[in-house]
Amino acid sequence: MEDAAITFSFGKNWNEFIEKYYNEELIDINKKHILNFLQISSLEGKTFLDIGCGSGLSSIGALEAGATKVISFDIDPLSVETTKKIKELKGNPSNWTILNGSILDKNFINSLDLADIVYSWGVLHHTGNMWKAIENAASLMNRAGLLYIALYTKTPKSDYWIKIKKRYNESSSFGKKIMEYKHVLRYLILPYLIRLKNPWRYMREYNQNRGMDYMTDIKDWLGGYPYEDAKIEEVFHFCRDKLNLELINIATGEANTEYLFKRG
Repeated sequence: MEDAAITFSFGKNWNEFIEKYYNEELIDINKKHILNFLQISSLEGKTFLDIGCGSGLSSIGALEAGATKVISFDIDPLSVETTKKIKELKGNPSNWTILNGSILDKNFINSLDLADIVYSWGVLHHTGNMWKAIENAASLMNRAGLLYIALYTKTPKSDYWIKIKKRYNESSSFGKKIMEYKHVLRYLILPYLIRLKNPWRYMREYNQNRGMDYMTDIKDWLGGYPYEDAKIEEVFHFCRDKLNLELINIATGEANTEYLFKRG
């Protein structure tokens, strides 16, 4: 990926979020979302690998869904630190391992055990080499394993958002705040008011649907660089033709598309 040197600390963003908003409801939201998309009632008897664990909420959600073993890793030391905080708050479960590593580091991923569920939500498109990251993630599935990933979907505004993300990362703290408020005004407050809807209610209730504070998500969106995206058919053909994976579930969202694959 060209110009992939700019990086955004998702770990800093997640650390601040957990400090302010952590509660059991967030874990339950993550647990239910994972189970609903996998279309199963529990993870009992299954191992779960969380690539780019961020806050650790999906990892603990998997544990509470019954996973027998969870391995979480992230390239950002602050994400690792945040995930370890969650682990401590939950009593340091012995079947949860947290590591600092990169999905693009072949030596690191070769050191990991294969998993029943390989999970990476909104991460692989920020590595600077999305297609290699997907390939490496798929290599961590066991023979009966599932690959659950969420990736940004390409739109006509993709080039515009790359420019915005670069500008955000190059701005001062004050400049970042201005960009955040402008984004909220343009894409939430004004459209909602025009339609006679309440944008503040949407912001208050946001974490009930996403398990994340609205403004934390805006920082994540504006700052998230490196950034890549793909059309749904590009992901489908890459995973089918190159990786011999079969698509078994898909869900589209505001920016991400969720994919569930099994081995063909």
